[in-house]
Amino acid sequence: MTVGQLAGMIAAVAFVVLVIALVWFLVQVVKAIQQATANLADLTKEATELSHQADGILKNTNELLEDINDKADKVDPAFVAVGEVGQSVSDLNDASRDFMDHLAQRRARRNKWTTKLGEAVAVSLFNRLKNRKKEK
Repeated sequence: MTVGQLAGMIAAVAFVVLVIALVWFLVQVVKAIQQATANLADLTKEATELSHQADGILKNTNELLEDINDKADKVDPAFVAVGEVGQSVSDLNDASRDFMDHLAQRRARRNKWTTKLGEAVAVSLFNRLKNRKKEK
């Protein structure tokens, strides 16, 4: 074997080793891409399921909010009525106080008048009694 043939043989072996390494590398790349594709498919499937669940939750939330708004609209007049009743009770309380003050003033005037009348009657009786004693 000559040096040229030996060099050709070394080059051929090196080429075969290079091709084998390249094939092994490509096989690993293909496996990685297949695994990435499978993972991506699983993620897509799970994302789709989550999206459907989120849509369901959003729909339920919207329905609940509509229901709460409807009920709040129905309850608002009741709160307004309770507020009006409270105002009416307050007004009635004020009117009752005014009436009681008026009665107290009338009672005070009546007591003053009754006292003066009683004094006048007592003085009159006393004077009659005194005059009777003088006549006797």
